[in-house]
Amino acid sequence: MLLSCQGLYAQSAGSLSGSVVSESGIKIPNVLIRFSSKKNNQYSDTEGMFKVSSLPKGDYEIVLSAIGFANLNATIKINSGMVTNQQFVLKEQVQELNEVGVFGKNDAKRSAEQAYQVAVIDARKLHNTTLNIAHALNNVPGIRVRESGGLGSDVDFSLNGFIGNQVKFFIDGIPMENMGNAFRINNIPINMAERIEVYKGVVPVTLGADALGGAINIVTNSGRTNYLDASYAVGSFNTHKASLNLASNSKSGFTLMINAFQNYSKNNYWIESETPVNQYGQVELVRARRFHDRYKNEMLMLGLGVRNKTWADQLIFGIDFGRYVKDIQSGATMEDVYGERESKGVTILPSVKYLKRNLLLKGMDLNVSGNFNFGHDRIIDTANRQYNWLGQVIRKSAATGSERSRMDSRYRNNDGVFTSNLSYRINERHSLVLSNNYTTFKRVNHDLLPDGNDQFANRPNTIVKNVLGISYRYDHSAKWSTSVFGKYFHQTSRSFMNVNGVDNPRHEDYDWRSNVFSTKGYGLATTYFITPVLQVRSSYEKGVRVPTSGELFGNMNELDGNIQLKPESSDNINLGMIYSPVINKTHFFIFDAAFLYRNSKDFIRPSLLKTMRSTLLRMVNLRDVDNKGLEASIRYRFKNKINLGTNISYQNLINRTKYEGGHNDMVSIVYKDRIPNMPYLFGNADASYTFNKPFGTDGTLTFGYQLQYVHAYYEGWPSLGDRSGKITIPKQWNHNANMIYSFKGGKYNLTVESLNLTDALLYDHFKLQKPSRAFNAKLRYFLFNAK
Repeated sequence: MLLSCQGLYAQSAGSLSGSVVSESGIKIPNVLIRFSSKKNNQYSDTEGMFKVSSLPKGDYEIVLSAIGFANLNATIKINSGMVTNQQFVLKEQVQELNEVGVFGKNDAKRSAEQAYQVAVIDARKLHNTTLNIAHALNNVPGIRVRESGGLGSDVDFSLNGFIGNQVKFFIDGIPMENMGNAFRINNIPINMAERIEVYKGVVPVTLGADALGGAINIVTNSGRTNYLDASYAVGSFNTHKASLNLASNSKSGFTLMINAFQNYSKNNYWIESETPVNQYGQVELVRARRFHDRYKNEMLMLGLGVRNKTWADQLIFGIDFGRYVKDIQSGATMEDVYGERESKGVTILPSVKYLKRNLLLKGMDLNVSGNFNFGHDRIIDTANRQYNWLGQVIRKSAATGSERSRMDSRYRNNDGVFTSNLSYRINERHSLVLSNNYTTFKRVNHDLLPDGNDQFANRPNTIVKNVLGISYRYDHSAKWSTSVFGKYFHQTSRSFMNVNGVDNPRHEDYDWRSNVFSTKGYGLATTYFITPVLQVRSSYEKGVRVPTSGELFGNMNELDGNIQLKPESSDNINLGMIYSPVINKTHFFIFDAAFLYRNSKDFIRPSLLKTMRSTLLRMVNLRDVDNKGLEASIRYRFKNKINLGTNISYQNLINRTKYEGGHNDMVSIVYKDRIPNMPYLFGNADASYTFNKPFGTDGTLTFGYQLQYVHAYYEGWPSLGDRSGKITIPKQWNHNANMIYSFKGGKYNLTVESLNLTDALLYDHFKLQKPSRAFNAKLRYFLFNAK
């Protein structure tokens, strides 16, 4: 009888699950779902999701409430079984309690208040601009994004003095290192992101990678359930950019996501450079257009799956298709000019994501993902002639030759990334996270020349890497939170390579070389709110970063491989403070300041490698480097009309390698020198003013201005050479301006902007020139349906 009664109750009882979002489609955590009986009250989780079980059959009056939003009353009918995928939309509202304004926090604000030293970009505010991810990051304190040219050019990322692969990139917590050249931070449109999280110095184990000096996590628009975001931009140098982002979720739990974008540019902007003007080597300073710098890439990312099932909160199967074609105009410096050299590639990346909350135990969540790249890249250099910057052929050989190194090489960088995170919230104060990141890499190179040598085809370069992490978090109260963590790294790499270092190697100059190592890292992060608007935080990490495939094996272009590279490590310390007062509920301020210290061992940095035919880059270990830095920013907002902001960053990277080349009795001449070719003082400023209903109807019109400043710095070591003859990257001022008109509640948007407004001569690393003045226009259509 007892079993029968229980069976009857189970059949008559039901459950309710769903999500809570804002009017703009952003998921809202910590929403209280109140039932009239008060027995089944529930809170939404960090993803805005909730589930209530064991509800007897009947009608229920529920009230949803959250800070910063108006209460929502709803009636739900529960029959036998489960009512799923109910979505509730809350309207934003400023509430007043005894003259104290209480404002809700969005995901960007909550991310910025972590114990880690983290800066957060609310990418939604930039969706009407033509920015890509790299250019949006360039406005964050401590970050410099240096490009070798225009759209699609090689990019060098720097965060608090850490460069390139020392900073890792993620998309929704998944490493981007194997997504191919068609998907890079300087060609991803900003519309793909909801926010961008910048972790400085200390990286949480949930990201699960070997980041030495920080990490960038691009969070996509996964919070919106049904939306369409389409845009098209056109600009100078025959530049065209198109973007489409779409998501659809049915009541049954089926979900579809599409992200697609295309970029094209001739990149024929003006440059000034010395160049040979005849076959006798006569050199003149010329102003000319780049003539061989076309770039085109396309990317299509599809996701199909289900959400809010009893066996899976999310299961998404995806496939990414991408391709690019890129003319190669120059080498590591502007001395090397190419007129026919090019590269191209294809990305084919299947993936899977699985999320299950409350797995086995309440508070235990499992998040697993994996992908594998089956794509390939190709480098073509078969023209037996030499060009100058005027596009003229100044030297031609009757024999078979090339512009730099003769090749028609197709190589497959087939690599996979497999991540898993198991988190367990023991109670309100204690939680644990166990993570693992496993990656594989295999490069197979095929020589496609008729007279080519395919000796590498059956001798692939390989890497296997594993990063294991564990973290414990203690939340003493809403004011104080602390996390401690540890990481273990192991990597094995193997390469068939030129071991004699000759410019024109023969078969006997090649042999196998291996590199195997294991190491560990650890750290902690803590934060305390002295008052609700004054937060202090500090963090420390023994960071470790192992060499990447490009650094070990080269990139088949301007980067030469170095299989002997060792992992680099760094003691990273951050101390920061955020003060965000509100005056008279109309004046909003944010003061953010931080001190950083980095003490790095076996620091990996680029070094010029001169050969008989060209100039290459090779990554090398510089034994000891330390960095003391400061960064500060101030932001001010008056209502929704005026926005002002400025920030400044100072980083002093010093070479602490006292003895070089095994000579312990001779101090290096560059000991205590500042690291060359690295900006050490730079900043940004911006201002905007918004007119509401500018033409008497719905809409906003915003005028904006942005300034970027970089102080002058040496290209080479300060102690080498005569001061008057040193090559210096000059002081630079970059001015940008825009106008954005948005109407029909943000459904239609028009943007006009000017980049490098004063047509200044802008440089990056090794004085590679950036685009001259450009004008762009963008049309954007955005449609959101919460139902």
